[in-house]
Order: sequence, then C-alpha cells, then structure tokens
Amino acid sequence: MRRHWFSRPYTLISISAGAICTHALLNTLFPGAGFIISYLSWTLWALLAALACFWRAGHCPPSLQTHWRLAAASLSFIFIAAAVEAPAEIFLKAVPTVASIGDFFFFSAFVPILLCITLPEEGISVRFTFLLDSIQAAACSYLAYTVLMGVFPFTSDPAHAMPYAPLEFVYDGEYVVVVLLCALRFFLGTRKASDRYFFRFLLLYTSLYAVTSGIYNHFVGKYSLTNGLDALNDIPSAALALAALFAPAAVAYSSRAASRSTLVRLVDNARPVFLSLALIGLSAAVAVHHFAVAFAFVFGAFILYSLRASALQSRVEQAQAALEQSNRRLAEIALLDGLTGISNRRGFDERLGMEWERAQRTRLPLSLLLIDIDHFKRVNDTYGHQVGDDYLRHIARVLGEAFDRPADFIARYGGEEFAVLLPETDSPGAFAVAGRIRAVMEADAGIAEASCPTTVSVGVSTWNKEEPASADQIISAADRALYAAKQNGRNRVEVVELHTLTGSVAHDRPGLSESIKTKTAS
Repeated sequence: MRRHWFSRPYTLISISAGAICTHALLNTLFPGAGFIISYLSWTLWALLAALACFWRAGHCPPSLQTHWRLAAASLSFIFIAAAVEAPAEIFLKAVPTVASIGDFFFFSAFVPILLCITLPEEGISVRFTFLLDSIQAAACSYLAYTVLMGVFPFTSDPAHAMPYAPLEFVYDGEYVVVVLLCALRFFLGTRKASDRYFFRFLLLYTSLYAVTSGIYNHFVGKYSLTNGLDALNDIPSAALALAALFAPAAVAYSSRAASRSTLVRLVDNARPVFLSLALIGLSAAVAVHHFAVAFAFVFGAFILYSLRASALQSRVEQAQAALEQSNRRLAEIALLDGLTGISNRRGFDERLGMEWERAQRTRLPLSLLLIDIDHFKRVNDTYGHQVGDDYLRHIARVLGEAFDRPADFIARYGGEEFAVLLPETDSPGAFAVAGRIRAVMEADAGIAEASCPTTVSVGVSTWNKEEPASADQIISAADRALYAAKQNGRNRVEVVELHTLTGSVAHDRPGLSESIKTKTAS
C-alpha cells in the first residue's frame, strides 16, 4: 500500500519551511502588521508542537510517555506566555521595559524540560513521587523568578522588577544551563535507542530555542523590529512538532539493552535532594524581605521531602518483600521435581546434608530407603511415555500418603527411583517401614491406563552413633541393598549394614559379597 504524499516527512519539512519563509516575507512586506503576524505565527506553532507532543505521548513506549508530556507542557507555557504578551505589544504598542507576567511563563517554560532531563531512565514508576517532585520544581521556579526578577509573580507591584536589559541575560543563562544538561543526558545517558532518539530531538529543540531566542531578545525584540527575523521564533517549535509527529517507529520502539552511566545514576538518586536544597536556598534569599513567605516555602519543602522519602521507603520495602518471596519461590521450584511435584535429587542432597549434621549432633540414628519401581521400562514400552509419567506421579502420591511423620522426607532420586529419609529411625524400624511400603505398593491398583501390578524393590541402610561413616556411605549402602533386592528377584526389601562397608563411596552396584551382612524381606 502506497503512503499518501502528505505523510512523507520531507514533504512536511518543506511545508514547514515554506510557512516560516512566508512569515518572514509577510513581516518584510507589511511591517505595520508585523506584531500581529509574528505573535499569531508564534502562538500557532507553539500550540501545534504541544499538541504533537501530547499525541506522541500516546504512541510511544511507556518509559517515554511522561517525557513527551513534559515536552508538551513546556510548549504550552510558551503558548500561554505568547498569548499573554500579545495584547500589550499588538494593541498598546508597549515596548517591554521590566519583567512582566508573561515573562514568568517564559521563565517557567523550561522547568518541565528540566524535570524531563532528570527523570529516571526506567520512566516514572510512582506517580505520587513524581507529583511531589513537580510541586517542588514549580515552587523553585516561583522563588527563582522572584529572586531574579525582583517581584512576586501574579502581583501588580512592579516597583522593584528587573529591568529588561539584564533580563535578557537571565534568559540567556537559563537557556545555556538547559542545553548543557540536555547534552549531558544525551551523551552520558542510556544507550537505549528510543531514549536516545527522544533526547536527540530535545537537545536539538533546546539548542535552536537558545539560539533563536538570543537573537530575538538582543536584536529583534529589543528594538521592536518587525522584519523577517521574527520568523526565527517559529523554528524550534516547528522542529519539535515534526519530531513528535514523524518519529520512526523502528527507532522509537527499539528495545536494545540500556547501559546507565554513573553520572546518570547520581542524577537519578540526587534529584529530589537537589530540588529540596534549591527550594531552601531560594527561600533564604527571599527571607530578607518576605520572611513569612520564605518560612512557608521551607516548611513546605520539608513536608514534600518527608512525603517523598516515606513513599519511596514504602516502595523499597514492598519491592524487597516481593523479591524475598520470589527468591523463596524460585528456591522451592529449584528443589522440586517438575513431573511428580515432590523434591528432586538436589532437594534430597540438601536435606540429607541437614539430617546428617543433625544426626551427628544429636547422636540419633538416621535411615535411608532407596525405592525402585520394578519393570518400569515395560510400562513405557507398552503404553508410552505419557502413561509412564502418569504412573510415576501416581507412585509419588501413594508414597506421600504412606508416611505420616512430618520429619520423613520423600524425593525422586532419579528415573523410576525414589529416596526416603527417616530421621531418628533405627535399622529394625526402617526395615519395618520398608516392608510396609512394599506391601502398600503391591496392593495398589495402579492407574487405569496401565493394567499391570505395582511392585517395588527397596534398599535400606542405617547410620548408628557407633559407626564412623559419611553421608555418601549411607547412600552407597542403600544403593547396594537396592541392587541386592533386584538381583534376588525384585518385590523385596534388602538391608545392608553400614559397618560392612570399608569406606568406599562409589555407586558402582558391585556384586554381593559374603562379607556383606544382609537382611531380606519378601
């Protein structure tokens, strides 16, 4: 499907350039209507850019939605400022000589940009803390305007307001600071493609705004000139509007891994502290002439910072609790057999180590049963592996129901073998339990899909306090007993006394020796 010619970026760029050139031409041809043309074009471009940024906020990755909304807020301030200043300059032909209410909106236009630059790279995750930061930033802007301009915003007393001449340099300093901070975020910030795309155009916008506003303030507006240079004010808004409307989807939605620099991490973590310190410092500057106002702002800064710290602490505690729960869950999953739902070999090894240490400490006996399902391969060969899996799950369930002591531990040892740890159980007790298990399994009806009897072979070994041995040797003894049960006809219990081993811990299933004392049950 062919794209409409109007949707092509270079077409829109050409149209935008044509509109700016037309503005410049009209100003040159009709100097008497220069203010009307300039303010109309300026406000329309600012409004278009704000709407474009709001639209882009709904069509971008979630991590950048707040960034685009803040850019839109900045353009909205410029639109309001231009709309406020327009009547005086157009209809009253008033040349600005002191700071006015319109200057407050111009001065505050970059506050959303500063918030945007210092946003965490993962995006706003807690709206409440972002709201608190925004309130602090707005308060800082209000007090900074008061300190620099010499008058409170929205008041009618301009007696001590800053003259227009030094006001130009205040704006120049503000623009330079914003451009430098934006450049730092772009060059030292994330490598994530979507973030870099946004800050590339934000840097372009702030740089264009600093240059064009500087030219206008020092050469055009200063002498009330209405010539083609007025059209310079349209360029930054036009550039940002085009960037918002025609962001390439492949770049804007890239998910490449981000790498955060130390400087960006420092800014992310220190931003609320800087805002609070700036608010306190500005309040101190105002306190000389307006103590009550300064005290109110300092108290407000303390309240806001306390609320933010409490909110973040609560979130950290919630995240830590969730992380601990996830870790516990992952640890449990790592120790469970995915097929049967009981402990796996890793879980068995950990539990054996714990029980062995406790047995050594308490000097109480510890017994181990190794249980093997007889002729399990026939089930897989005859009915398929799916039925074999159901068969194993059934066996695990029957084994779990056969033990009533909480201390007894059952695990899938591997394949069709199961292991049972019996703490504080001597050899006769373990032999009796193994015989009961064999009888229970022989009497079990099995599963409907596999019409075959269920029999098991059981190997038993026990450690007593008189026997020097290791955990590996109790496994080796049970393994030899299980091998003996299979060799002697299956469906039986064999016991290998631990003291008959000579220290070998290899699981090589050797042939039975007359020196190994065994006890059988069938």
